[in-house]
Amino acid sequence: MKTSNKTKVVQPLIDVARRYSVKPEFTTLAAAFAVLLSIRHGEAFPLPDLEAVLDREETLPNYVRAFLEKHLLDHWKEYQQTAGAFDEDSLVDFFSNEATLMLMDSRHDFSTHPAVDQLCAGLLHISEGNTVADLNCGIGKFVRRAWFSLWDAAGSDEGLTVVGYSHDAEFAALTYIICNVTGVGAKVMAQSIFIPNPERYDRIVLVPPFGMETRAINIPMARQVLAERFENFPELRLSSADWVFAARAASLLASGGRAVVAVPLHALNGTQSQSYREFLVRNQLIESVIAIPRGFLNGVTVGFAIVVMREGCSEIKFVNGEEYLSAVDGARLLDVPRLLKDYHDLNDYEAVTTKTSEAVFSRECNLTPDFYLGEELVYNNAKPFGKVVCAIRRGAKLPVEVWKAVEGDDSSPVKKVAFKHFSEGMIDERLPGLVAVPPGAEEAVLETGDLLISRMGFPFKVAVVEHRNEKLVADENVWIVRMGGNREMAYYLRAYLESERGSKWLSRLSAGAVLRTISAKNIEKIPVPDADEETREAIACELEKSTILVRENRKRLDDSLTAMRNVWGRMRNAECGMRN
Repeated sequence: MKTSNKTKVVQPLIDVARRYSVKPEFTTLAAAFAVLLSIRHGEAFPLPDLEAVLDREETLPNYVRAFLEKHLLDHWKEYQQTAGAFDEDSLVDFFSNEATLMLMDSRHDFSTHPAVDQLCAGLLHISEGNTVADLNCGIGKFVRRAWFSLWDAAGSDEGLTVVGYSHDAEFAALTYIICNVTGVGAKVMAQSIFIPNPERYDRIVLVPPFGMETRAINIPMARQVLAERFENFPELRLSSADWVFAARAASLLASGGRAVVAVPLHALNGTQSQSYREFLVRNQLIESVIAIPRGFLNGVTVGFAIVVMREGCSEIKFVNGEEYLSAVDGARLLDVPRLLKDYHDLNDYEAVTTKTSEAVFSRECNLTPDFYLGEELVYNNAKPFGKVVCAIRRGAKLPVEVWKAVEGDDSSPVKKVAFKHFSEGMIDERLPGLVAVPPGAEEAVLETGDLLISRMGFPFKVAVVEHRNEKLVADENVWIVRMGGNREMAYYLRAYLESERGSKWLSRLSAGAVLRTISAKNIEKIPVPDADEETREAIACELEKSTILVRENRKRLDDSLTAMRNVWGRMRNAECGMRN
């Protein structure tokens, strides 16, 4: 039986690494590279001391030497004894095989799916003569893709310029090693992208650490490098740095250059990063925003978008990547060729649309693609939600101890309502009891006919308050929509918000990475189709009748379930009574 290269060449190194390291994969790669350096110089076995191996490599970057010493110095003697049967071709084959490259990718904090790499390459249009920079948090994979893309375009590996930056010296060392062995002549820099740099690049790809606060970067230096390229860039404050990274990518572009930057979906909307988005939109630096489905970025559970940046973008293209997702044999596939075709040709108006920069700026620079796609969702006779209701207020935002101080039981005259206490348009019959309305919650006491909207979670929940004998008090995660006693309008609005169209508007206007939230300000913007009184009454009446029917059926079901669980007890009691 033929022995695999991994078993024959690397398994002894892996066995040693596992005894010494919490990262045996990194230690194995370091050992294999050090052995390869020795073999290249025709070293006889046993191998020389590690210091002698490294001292001979005068062009080895200091961060790579430090990486090798960190992982190997304490147990190199064991490797000297283990490394007797290796040859250069076998080691090069190990570094070049798919399993090793996948190992490298899996150890990167933010490793993109091959489909996303393909999409980024298609959006960048890498061509002969381009200088390419990979600014990913976990660099490596795109450095190699960019190198071979340029090689294909030029027909030669002469004069190609590919640079990779990583603030993490370990990632930079791993990338250097793989590039060195596989013949990729990229320059790998172990430094932050916010260090002043006179270089400019024709093509840039950047996947930053999502959600990093500006305090985690050198704010004075970041201000300096951004000010060198951009006038009046907003003052950096303690907030998310997602768009600061994007701006840095744009500042490193050469004239006519293009960058693709990954940004978490929650950063596309909301006030925290609005000033940065406004700057980029106003200065026409954003070409497009492409929403990518979850699961296409290793180590990240939130959705994200690919933002294409270049100078002179008077229009912004928005793309919904979910429209290009399919499942085959349980695997989720992204149809990149079709997406790129629609992107360039504007074929699918459900998935791709274009808005002027001025239009985007007038909408608070909301860059969420779903916000602009499917404009047919707006009825011609629509009115803003805020114009058809009396008021929208938030439930009582009180400390936990205030709620605890008035806790009661099932017989209490006051009940507490949280968003988990209503579903299918109805408030639960059983609610947490309170002995009194807690101080500060007086305006959160519900009125019959109020419309309730959950403040968080998706899909958002909606309910109409019916007459109850107890007082109901809503907590902070419930929006109370005052209808002025107009129950008909309350049911009409509930019907609309629960419809496919209304639900899409709630989705568009919400924000958040893991748990979506919606603000009162954005609820007020929802376009509500106007209707004559007869139509509203018919819709409200039908929904109310259906709600009553559901409630009655629920009660019958609950009673039946209770009776079913008590069959044994009832039958036993009846039998005992007959005997007595």
